[in-house]
Amino acid sequence: MGGLPKKAQQLVELREKKNGVLSLDSGALLFKDKKIPPEQVPQLTATAQGIIAAYNLMSFAAVGVARQDLAAGLAYLLSIQQKSDFPWLSANLVSRTQGKLYFKPHTLLNMAGMNIAVIGLTNDQGDNTLLSEKDNAVILPWTNVLPKEITRLKGRADMLILLSSLPASENKKIAEKHPEIHLILQSGNTSGNLGPERINNTLITQVEQQGKSVGILEAHWNAQTKRWGDSGAEKLLLERKNEMDRLAWQIGRYRKNGEPKLVLKDQPDMLAGYEALLAQFKKLEQETSRLTVARNTRNINQHQASSFSNRFEAMRKELPDNPAVRTIVEATTSEVNRLGKLAAKARAMAYTKQGQMAFPENYAGSTSCQNCHAPQFKNWLNTRHASAYDTLERKGQQFNTKCLPCHVTGVLNQAGEIALSLHKDLRQVGCENCHGPASQHAAKPQSARPLQPTKDTCLRCHTTDHDDKFIFPEALARLGCGSP
Repeated sequence: MGGLPKKAQQLVELREKKNGVLSLDSGALLFKDKKIPPEQVPQLTATAQGIIAAYNLMSFAAVGVARQDLAAGLAYLLSIQQKSDFPWLSANLVSRTQGKLYFKPHTLLNMAGMNIAVIGLTNDQGDNTLLSEKDNAVILPWTNVLPKEITRLKGRADMLILLSSLPASENKKIAEKHPEIHLILQSGNTSGNLGPERINNTLITQVEQQGKSVGILEAHWNAQTKRWGDSGAEKLLLERKNEMDRLAWQIGRYRKNGEPKLVLKDQPDMLAGYEALLAQFKKLEQETSRLTVARNTRNINQHQASSFSNRFEAMRKELPDNPAVRTIVEATTSEVNRLGKLAAKARAMAYTKQGQMAFPENYAGSTSCQNCHAPQFKNWLNTRHASAYDTLERKGQQFNTKCLPCHVTGVLNQAGEIALSLHKDLRQVGCENCHGPASQHAAKPQSARPLQPTKDTCLRCHTTDHDDKFIFPEALARLGCGSP
């Protein structure tokens, strides 16, 4: 939920500058995975309710139903729908016995003088156990329902948008077969942002999951012809803007310690690199300005073709928060932590009569390392890894099972609930997170050698959404563990 306050503020600012801002989400909104462990249901559903409260404030027009949104069960999603100020859309999730729809198949909106129809499709490809017998539900193939929806909406909309959680390959088939659909927003199947790709008369685009970015597509739409113009120039403009964003990030890294011309005056090579980046950025800025003017002129002169511009905004830490949505997020994370605290208390009482906390199998704890590796242990104590659990305590999130696995030792590949009953010696990112379980090595140091950390070891937690500036060699050097 961390990016929601920033996402909300961006929408506020965008609506202040532009008329006709339509906020849509193609699904995979509530949960990250298609199945959630039963013991994590209370915390994850509390988070889902917070997301809905935030989306209500953000005035979303519609959200598609993806398979991930069904992770807590169809009954739960139907109950969430009652708390949503926007429609959940799925034209192909129906009753198995009667064929009746559980959600609206489409919604009709009027925006900036245009009638816009939005259809929802749920991915029907995957694990058949997602819907239980009790649900009495089935997800139909898109071929069974989409042509009927298009026919039903014929003549009623100036633009037709599809919110789809189907695989990219299926969305391309839809675009090839149904040029009546002008825009497909896809979700839930591939990672990352995907810039608009035109197939037939359809644009297909995707914003990465879980609120890490906002996708902004500005359409200059001709409601008479309903056709996109040549996207080549638009694509070039988008590429130049993305390149500028990349350079701005690099320039920002140079500037984080002060004015580079002063900080790097004794490092001529690095200063030259910084100035080269500045020169490249200014050149791109001029080219982007020229391309934008050309695009706007083309839009004026070519009345028959529709055009678009697109960009993705990452939810960076330095972006401002919307106060109202931040309040919702803070209340939600507090509730999630409260539920985790209750679960932790129950586990502690049940673990043993003495309340002895747990060591996962083959783990020994970091203090078992200090007898033979005293210098390395001392260095580790001065790293942020050693106080990783304390960070959660300061934020009041030490019982949040979504956060815990990356702030403690020994639970990354196990259920998050185990982290609630760990021995105190494992409540930090300890030696065994990097070198593997060490109980056998502690008993027989020569025959059971520890593992050496790799980049993949670190990337289990240092993902781009948590640490977008992570550089493996630099991180390894900072740890300074050295040889045994």
